Amino acid sequence: MTAAEVVVVGGGPAGASCALELARHGIPVTVVERTQFPRTKVCGEYLNAGAVAALDELRLGDLVRSLARPLRGLRLVPPDVEALELRFPAPALALERRTLDALILDAAAAAGANVVRARVDDVTFGHGRACGVSVRDGGSEREISGRFVVGADGIGSIVARKLGLVRAARGRRRFAVGGHYRGFGDLGACVEMYVGGGAYFALNPLGDDLTNVMVVVGDRQLAAWSSDVDHGVRGKAAQLARGQRSFEGAERIGPRLSIGPLDFSVHGVARAGALLAGDASGFLNPFTGQGVALALRGGIDAARTIRQAIESPADEHVLLADYERRRLGELSSRRRIATLVAALIDVPVLTRRAASRLRRDPRLAERLMTLIGAVSVPRQPASAFVLARLLV
Repeated sequence: MTAAEVVVVGGGPAGASCALELARHGIPVTVVERTQFPRTKVCGEYLNAGAVAALDELRLGDLVRSLARPLRGLRLVPPDVEALELRFPAPALALERRTLDALILDAAAAAGANVVRARVDDVTFGHGRACGVSVRDGGSEREISGRFVVGADGIGSIVARKLGLVRAARGRRRFAVGGHYRGFGDLGACVEMYVGGGAYFALNPLGDDLTNVMVVVGDRQLAAWSSDVDHGVRGKAAQLARGQRSFEGAERIGPRLSIGPLDFSVHGVARAGALLAGDASGFLNPFTGQGVALALRGGIDAARTIRQAIESPADEHVLLADYERRRLGELSSRRRIATLVAALIDVPVLTRRAASRLRRDPRLAERLMTLIGAVSVPRQPASAFVLARLLV
């Protein structure tokens, strides 16, 4: 059996940021990650202002800026409405996840975190609390014990399932299909999103003619493409772009990747000895691009909570309860924003009304983009005011 003070399951932005903060404060931490880094992952390659601020807090912001491409705004193209250009009020960046994820995990390792390549099969319990994980590495099984376990293992989190925290999925199931492409040309440092009918076609410029391309559709649509997914993706993108963009002349670089279902929710993010962070603590509609910021902030918050609990063991229950309140509160606020924004772009009459308001009132557009930018936890009255102004 291997021992650590903290066992972090998952080496993505949430897990690696948590491990980095713990290691920098001299707390022994082991990260268990099943995938060899650097890994190809095409979701979350847009870093909004909130993500940039969190990277600055981790003292990695300058390094990320040196590798990333600055983004100036969003070009939103709904059906039957003239394209709407919305500028980011604070700096945003585009960076491949294979670069970002490896960078944060490498920083954690350099700070003293122990990184283990293995698959977690179970969470172990003792004396009424989580006390480690059971892992499989090359066919052999072993346990890694820890005073705390952090589940940062994404959608379908094994840690969340073993803690009994997973909530049954509700509503329609959606999937993202895409990859990296060359040949889309200059997007003008803008993320482009073509939307309609509950689906969207997104392009995120990564630089040097490399573009992150993603089409998000429902499960029935994806099933209908089973015989030729690439043909289905191209056809749906052409339909959504309505002649303004197409895959003609574009070439995929690397594999086609599918992600989904884009739904994962929990009814709690903390139990005795255990915390959830990142997508393992609840997944948002990726349309508003808040995921990486939430992951980084969740990882930092989890590390801070654990440090305080180690310093004051008698306060552990209160500290974990406060962590759960903060994380579920922010997730609820951000989910509300994502749901309302999705409604604004999926219902044509609401789309036209909101687009008209945003064109007439640049300050309203700036407030909306600041709200989505995830720099701080949105206050409900402020977010309700902005969204109401889009309709009234």
